[in-house]
Amino acid sequence: MYAYDDRERLFTGHTGRLFLVVTALWLCLSLTNRLLPPLLPAIIADLAISATLAGLAMTGHRIASAAVEYPSGRVADDHSRTFVLVVCVGLSILGIALLAGSTTYLLFLSALLVFGIGRGMYAPASRALLSDMYRRRRGAAFGINMMGSELAGILGAGIAVLIVAVATWRAAFLPLALVLVPLLIAFAVISREPMRYGRVRLGVRETSTRILADSALRWVLLVYCLYVLAASGISTFLPLFLIEVHDVSFAVASGAFALLYVMGILAKPASGYLSDVLPRLYVAGGSLVLAAFGVALLVAAPVVPVAIAAVAVYAVGYRGLPPGLQAYLMDRFPDESMAGDLGAMRTVYLSVGALGPAYAGLAADTVGFVPAFLSFMGCYVVAAGVLLWLSRS
Repeated sequence: MYAYDDRERLFTGHTGRLFLVVTALWLCLSLTNRLLPPLLPAIIADLAISATLAGLAMTGHRIASAAVEYPSGRVADDHSRTFVLVVCVGLSILGIALLAGSTTYLLFLSALLVFGIGRGMYAPASRALLSDMYRRRRGAAFGINMMGSELAGILGAGIAVLIVAVATWRAAFLPLALVLVPLLIAFAVISREPMRYGRVRLGVRETSTRILADSALRWVLLVYCLYVLAASGISTFLPLFLIEVHDVSFAVASGAFALLYVMGILAKPASGYLSDVLPRLYVAGGSLVLAAFGVALLVAAPVVPVAIAAVAVYAVGYRGLPPGLQAYLMDRFPDESMAGDLGAMRTVYLSVGALGPAYAGLAADTVGFVPAFLSFMGCYVVAAGVLLWLSRS
């Protein structure tokens, strides 16, 4: 493992510069992902597809992302975090360029799959890199790093409204590929870890045995499956839900989608810092309770302002969970296998969670959005109960 500055500086020195570049890369990859839900109504209309087909494409994207998490994590453990990050950003750039040229459903689906593979490789290696860099301030580092996805959500909603007004939805993606290129070069220059690569022994049996032997990790895996299933379904179709159920305009729906991430800017760093001073599972369980309440309020909202307030409440809970729970996982994983162990966990729970958009799209076309969102609320309730029970035991 490469030795980093033991002062754990977040914004200065070599460690701080590397942290900022890794966070900027995550921001750009997240922005591509966050652009898709607010642009989905325009994509559905332009490609002449149903909500079910759109949901299946998003599910395919998420499954492709989940499938590479474990093997890429093993490469990061056995050889080099830097090698994995350089390869995955390169693949992401290719996927984004393909999105910019998608004129048919098949091309759109193919672009999402390529981008999903690139983006999926990023998380295990980058989380392991941050864990190498930070121990005492791990929760805070995760909270600030993950805040990049919140900024991406805000920017994504604004860009979606602008793009739909002046151009086609495809115009949103090519500039992102052009920004990622210099960031990738900067990362390769700043990182001092050698670019090692070679044959990898996946060790699926050893990894699964190590994870499943820990009862706490088994329960957290269940929680994450429920959380990602609900979160992916709701975030993918939230703009369309607001348009269909609460009869808001496209601009208002996009603004509400951005609110998810405006609140996340506050929730993620706050929950990260709290998880460094309070039991991490208490913080994560409380976040899920708040998310469940927000969904209930969103479904029952009698007027649009209440629905928008419900989105804000939901966002604080939904976006506040990951820093503390990710830090909890990294605390329990052995240093020598943390990227692979995290990748294995993420492969499982992201694969399960990938069904969320397909389920939500199918439910929307059959029984409506309200029953689908209520079932997602049930996922949050069960997950919160498991975490609060686990934290006490």
